Amino acid sequence: MEKENPQVALTEDEFMSLVSQAQNQDPDAMLKLLEFFEPEMLWHTRFIRMPQEDALQHMRLALIELFQDTKRPFPVKDEGQA
Repeated sequence: MEKENPQVALTEDEFMSLVSQAQNQDPDAMLKLLEFFEPEMLWHTRFIRMPQEDALQHMRLALIELFQDTKRPFPVKDEGQA
């Protein structure tokens, strides 16, 4: 039987904090982000015509490149906004 991956639950603030840390080359933040997206990536591998592990590695690499791209800033919520 397959072992279940529990979904990592993050608030929007936690997520944005992890993205910011990942952009600053924090490996732990990057791992948490990859864990967050893992169930979604596994689901998508069903529709990609290549071995599942190859598809997962490609998606992981794309996420790492996206989160480490400091030229593509993610919106940061103002402290004053509710």
